[in-house]
Amino acid sequence: MSIKIHTLDAVKDIIPFTEKLKSVAKSAVSSVKKLLPIKDVDIVFYDNPGATFDEGEIGGIGGFTQNAHTMFISLNPRHPNFKNALGNELFFMLAHELNHTIRWQKQVEGDTLLEAMIFEGLADHFAMEVTERKEPTMYSAALTPGQKKTFFERAQKEWKNPTYHHNEWFYGSEPKIIPRWTGYTLGYDLVANYLRAHPETLPSKLVRADATLFIEHM
Repeated sequence: MSIKIHTLDAVKDIIPFTEKLKSVAKSAVSSVKKLLPIKDVDIVFYDNPGATFDEGEIGGIGGFTQNAHTMFISLNPRHPNFKNALGNELFFMLAHELNHTIRWQKQVEGDTLLEAMIFEGLADHFAMEVTERKEPTMYSAALTPGQKKTFFERAQKEWKNPTYHHNEWFYGSEPKIIPRWTGYTLGYDLVANYLRAHPETLPSKLVRADATLFIEHM
């Protein structure tokens, strides 16, 4: 099993942070490996401000897992919160994305709304297990109780829809229709509800669980 860490540094602003990026990545990989096997993953750091968070404590970084073996961490070294994000949030983000690479290896029944929500919810709970963080990220706690009820009921009607609008549900491309981060928050809550009902279970034990497991006993 090989884990490769790549830093694309044609944009010179990244160079002063190269060693920090590699150090955090190695530490995250080591911590994740204690709980789950990681198989042949390329971790790519590169300057890509348009794919980073602009708000909150994670402002200046962003993560995307393309498949079971490739994950990209977007960086904006010019963001005022960038140094803070590297020190306090990058480790969590790497654990989250590494969970994705592992779940990608599982054959799932289509790219449905339910699978996408569980995909993200499990990754955040796993990252919390790895880091021992107690509070969810801003995107996993983005709705009011009233909004949760409204959009949970709406999501139930689309669980198995393979043509759901991902950008609307997760990124708020149409915020007047679906608030930003809704998919993340509902996915986090679905996994949280399951974990509360099964206190003997840890997120690391659920990485390959079928998404339907989390709605069977609602």
